[in-house]
Amino acid sequence: MKPNMDHDPGLGNLLVKRLAKMDGEQFQQWADLLKRRTGMRLPDNRLSFLATNLGIRMRELDMVDFQDYYDYVNSGRGGVVEWDRLLHHLTVHETRFLRQESVLALIVERYLPAGAAQCDESPKTIHVWSVGCSTGEEPYSVAMAIDDHMSRLGCEYYLGVTASDISRSAVAVGRKGIYSRQQLKGVDPRWLHNYFDEIEVGKFQVGRELRKRVCFNQLNILDTGDAPIGEMDIVLCQNLLIYFDREQRIQIANTLAEHLVPGGLLVLGVGELVNWEHPQLNRYHYANTLAFQRQ
Repeated sequence: MKPNMDHDPGLGNLLVKRLAKMDGEQFQQWADLLKRRTGMRLPDNRLSFLATNLGIRMRELDMVDFQDYYDYVNSGRGGVVEWDRLLHHLTVHETRFLRQESVLALIVERYLPAGAAQCDESPKTIHVWSVGCSTGEEPYSVAMAIDDHMSRLGCEYYLGVTASDISRSAVAVGRKGIYSRQQLKGVDPRWLHNYFDEIEVGKFQVGRELRKRVCFNQLNILDTGDAPIGEMDIVLCQNLLIYFDREQRIQIANTLAEHLVPGGLLVLGVGELVNWEHPQLNRYHYANTLAFQRQ
């Protein structure tokens, strides 16, 4: 029977000590695998990061040797399933609700109607794509901001949010939309009341109506050109491009630009793609954002 380290810290520490040390050659083969399968690069100074995150998953499997685990990940159907679980440890990064408030402000103040008089007679359609959505905090934050603004104006509208991430585990969390009170600490009490249901003490689920507007799917960012994703009004790709080489960053940004409708917004992470230009995009200047608008 697999030992339960949650209740035996002494045994947990023993297994930590038993983990083999990762050498440079092993690091390189893992880095090559990650690059080959996801496009993400892992600089040499990230050995500690890689060893730590592999170790987390290895201890769950009661494995101690990096080479054995590498062979396991690359073997058979079980390896395919394990690779997806491992990706959750390697690619899911810090995220929280309302993390990029300047981006939400840009969308509300500059992209959406400013007043009821600007609302179209027919319902306005808003399509949003959150690329690298992790466990759902970003797409739900954007959906809440848009719904709150449009509802207060009394504008009729349709909102559809596509949320994609390479990690199936992260996408599964987003679909359920269940978060702890700690994860929601930055959410305005009015939004918490309007958009969440407390399903048990300290646990909240995104309300059914909002969840219906957000569609989660597993997608490798390098496959976006072939993905069945249509034209979008807003595309968000933040805190993701930094894990790719500049040439790949440009390739990804160019592909995302092609998914924008005329007048649509592309929002990237500040500092993630310096001096990039696209013939159909104009830089959209707004404080603490890196945004572009399609002509």
